[in-house]
Parts: sequence; structure tokens; C-alpha cells
Amino acid sequence: MVAVEHPQVRSTERGAEPRLRSTRGPRYEAAVLGFRHYWYPALLSRHLGKKPQTIKMLGEDLVFVRGEAGRPYALYDRCAHRGMPLSAGTCLSAGTITCPYHGWTFDVANGDLVAALTDGPQSAVVGKIGKRVRSYPVEERNGIIYVYMGDANPPPLEADVPEEMLSPDYTFSVVVSLWHSNWRAGIENGYDAAHAPYIHRDSLRWRTAMRLQPAWGGYVQSVVEGKYLRQTRGGERGYEAEYPRVGRWPRHTRLRKALAKLGERQTRPSIQTNEFRLPCIIRNRYTYYHHVRWAVPVDAHTSRTFQALVGPYDGARAAAFKAQYWLWHRWVFHMWFNGQDEKVIAQLEYDAPEQLFRPDSSIVGLRKYIEAHARTGDPEPGVPEPDFSGERYP
Repeated sequence: MVAVEHPQVRSTERGAEPRLRSTRGPRYEAAVLGFRHYWYPALLSRHLGKKPQTIKMLGEDLVFVRGEAGRPYALYDRCAHRGMPLSAGTCLSAGTITCPYHGWTFDVANGDLVAALTDGPQSAVVGKIGKRVRSYPVEERNGIIYVYMGDANPPPLEADVPEEMLSPDYTFSVVVSLWHSNWRAGIENGYDAAHAPYIHRDSLRWRTAMRLQPAWGGYVQSVVEGKYLRQTRGGERGYEAEYPRVGRWPRHTRLRKALAKLGERQTRPSIQTNEFRLPCIIRNRYTYYHHVRWAVPVDAHTSRTFQALVGPYDGARAAAFKAQYWLWHRWVFHMWFNGQDEKVIAQLEYDAPEQLFRPDSSIVGLRKYIEAHARTGDPEPGVPEPDFSGERYP
């Protein structure tokens, strides 16, 4: 475990509060392309047909193909001969992919060179270890294709993927998009306790929510529960106030206040938890569904965002849940609401010097948790990973 600096304490008018100083440890600072020893979603099953598909992940180009019986496989997307993208080639037979330049043909299951078409059937390069391309472990579950980016001993998929994404007791819908920011900015935005009241204040999702969202929340502490780092808000929360030079804020319309008053009879909170899970997952649990979002590293300035709305429904209720997603949540939540986040963090200079304030305690806690607990290698087979439940951050 890497030691991380914990904030000092200072006295203020509001009492003793942590001084938010250094927040990025050396491992987190170096993880521009993410942490390799985890399962990541690569693409949706419906997006991989008969033709090879290329995906950049964690700075590497991968090619995905379907082999015998439709099983998906992934190889490094460069021919071992001259570096030609294999994704530009074809699958001349089941379980193989052929480079379009000189006809080198590889087994998609293990990357072995099985034929060199322009050197004849007796080519001496066939079967040579140095002529193979790297293959990656792949799993396909519930319409999503996952790939393991570590070494040769991946853990079970269940170790890295939220249980509701794998359980037959849940149904979900997913949208995939590219966000033009480093993956760390994406997850920090999702865990940030302060941005939503300002960024989303006029979003259609909030304007139709029949409630007024808190305008501020102050200091936030997080606690580890199983595989999740979960926010436990301890600071004061407020809805409207008079600010120096600004005046009254937020400036809600009379209509919005009237709708919120009508919605006061709803006693259960809309959002129940805001959680983070390694390697790059934000999970929000709402009253009737969960929202699961991966910020998968692509390169230093891009991430591939998988957003899933998940509910414990089956049969007719599952069909209704999916219909509601396609008619409302996909556009109002995933595209427009979270699109506001993408637009902002795309302009963020992530490596700029920081001056922190109290709500940044959420991000400080997230960074310190990742620094302390992100994997540095493949888990040992048969050895359970440690449970850090009860740890508090920052």
C-alpha cells in the first residue's frame, strides 16, 4: 500500500475542518491511461457482427472478432509482420483473421500465426512464438463484451463488474459515447459533491423533478462498504440564501417552486447513494433504479463512457422500464443531463494547479482511496482480495 498524505486540521468559524492539500498520489498521478489489471467493458454485443471491430483502450488498439459459435475474441490490432492494422483485414475462415497486406493469418483465440498466404503453405514463419500477436481474455455477458487488460491470470468477471450488470434479476439499457477528457476527470466529476447544483440547475431532468435540489453541501466524508467508496454527507445542506455581491441564489422561477411544493408529499429521496468502484465506475442508486457509469480510458485525452440504467424488473415491468428509458431517460438523463458534464470537463485543464474548497473533500477522498487500493497486478488465483470496509476518506 502506498502511503498518502492525509489533510491537516485547521480551526475556522465553523469549527475544525481538514485542510485539503495534496490530493494526487504518485500512482494516481501516473495512471493517465488507467489501471491495467481489471475487466473493462469494450463494446456492446450488438456492435460486433461478422466484420472485425477496432477499439482503443488504455492506449492500446485492440481488434475484436467473432470466432466459432459466435464467441468474441480480442487481439492486439497490429500484424506481427509489419504493423498493419488487423482490423482492416478479413476473416477467411472461422476462428482466424488475415492481415490485408501480406496475408498473415492468426488464430483469434490465442494470436498464433497459422498461415502466411504469400509465402506458401510451407512457410517457415508459421508457428514461431515471435510471430504471434497478443490476445486478451474476453467475456460476453448480458449484451456487453468485456476485456481484461492485465496479464495472464484474470479474476472472475464478477470481481470487477457490478452485480446488477450480471444478474438475471435485473434489466438494463446502455448508451456508449466518447467523452473528450481524461478518464480521471470523468470519475471525479461523477463523485464531485459540488458541481451538480450549478451545472445542472436548469436541466430538463431537474426542472421536471418536482423538487428543489440542494444548492450547497459543505464538507463530505466517504466510507468504504465492500467494493464501493460511498459518500456519507455530514456537512450542512441548503437550498436558497443571500450571497455577497450576488444576492439571492438559486433564482428559481415561481413555477418551479410551485411544482416542488406539489412534490413535497414524496418522502423518499430521489438519489440514495453516490458511490465509486475500481477501476472507473460511478454508481448512483435511486429509488427505482441504479445508474452505473464506466469512464473507460481510451487515451490521455479521451474516455469511452458506458452509461447503464438498471432496474430489478422482469416480464412486463422490464419491458415498461426499457420503454421509459428509450422515450425519456436516454435523452433527458444520459444525453442531455450528463452531456452537460461532458461539455464542462472537456474544457477542463486537468493538470492545472488546484485551489480546493470544502466540497472538494469528496474528490480528495476518492483520489486517496484509489491511490491506496488500485491493483498493481493480477489477483492471486484462489486468494480473496482484502475487504477495506469501514475505512474513511479523506
